[in-house]
Amino acid sequence: MFEFIHHVRILVHDAEAMAAYMEENFGMTPVKIEVFPARGMKNAVYKVGQTNVEFTEPLDPDSAMGEYLKAFGPGPYHMAFGVSDIADKAAALADKGNEMRGENGMSRSAEGYMTANIAAASALGYPFQIAEG
Repeated sequence: MFEFIHHVRILVHDAEAMAAYMEENFGMTPVKIEVFPARGMKNAVYKVGQTNVEFTEPLDPDSAMGEYLKAFGPGPYHMAFGVSDIADKAAALADKGNEMRGENGMSRSAEGYMTANIAAASALGYPFQIAEG
């Protein structure tokens, strides 16, 4: 089912400070730094091979991402696996008894691609996400 690692979201307190750290220490500059007010986040996005690495700063400390950052500190929030035929894959996961988040198990990312999310409670505590790609 999985074809590649689509993206990894890493929560940080300050996306721009992380971008400065990445440039100073690893010589890497982000493909973009973008604020998504409706999603309550700021992303510094890096392309590493086929994978996007997203350093995400929650803009609202009381949002789900903000609460997660408070509870666990900076680090991985989720990893999305790239798949083809995402609608079919999401339906198959739901048919296997997974609780899917979003409308028909699908949602559109801030970047515009489709994702499907399995509720962590259905997946032994891990918030699986698949993304079109």
